[in-house]
Amino acid sequence: MVLEIKSIKLIRNRQLLLNKFNLKLRKSQIIILVGDNGSGKSSLMDTILGLIKPEEGFIKIKNKNIEDLKDKIRNHILYIPHENGLKENLTIIENLRIWLSLVDKKISNYNLSEKLKYFDLYDFKDFPVRNLSHGQKRKVILSKLLLSDSYIWILDEPMNGLDTNSIKKLSRLIENFSESGGATLLSSHVNYKIKKANKIHLKKRKNNISRTQKFITWSEL
Repeated sequence: MVLEIKSIKLIRNRQLLLNKFNLKLRKSQIIILVGDNGSGKSSLMDTILGLIKPEEGFIKIKNKNIEDLKDKIRNHILYIPHENGLKENLTIIENLRIWLSLVDKKISNYNLSEKLKYFDLYDFKDFPVRNLSHGQKRKVILSKLLLSDSYIWILDEPMNGLDTNSIKKLSRLIENFSESGGATLLSSHVNYKIKKANKIHLKKRKNNISRTQKFITWSEL
């Protein structure tokens, strides 16, 4: 088992999102969290990354508590948030170079450019990101999947903004990752089809509570 979530109770903005929530993600497994906005999908992912501390329960990565991993979480997980977070004045290559330096991965300019062909970004590699469409920007972020050595992928609404062909390519990439032993947890408010994927449906709760939650940012880890 690569990821275990046990009896999580999660509160955000005085709203009870999850209570006694359990999840086990195993090697080669794909799990899709399906639910409307506000059902707790993104908040659960933030909790896995250590950005939100749950009221109750624990999360382990390969039997180690996430609190003990701290900045080493990046060695285990590749996280693709629902927001692109690109630097608009920089090119595709420059944006990816920044991320590669953060994860301490070296790759030649030639190989990096070749990876961009998968999502049809090669011809735009030297364009400032501000000149790209929303879908193209999304594909820049998703290109990290082709460059990462992580064995767990956490993908928050990865299909948003993609055309039909790009969705098929992303689905195939996730399936290939699974076949190679990787584990993927992704969220969606749309019922996408990915081979051998298990689905967990989250429902939005209506009850408010009086307690508040402390948050930190990904950059603070």
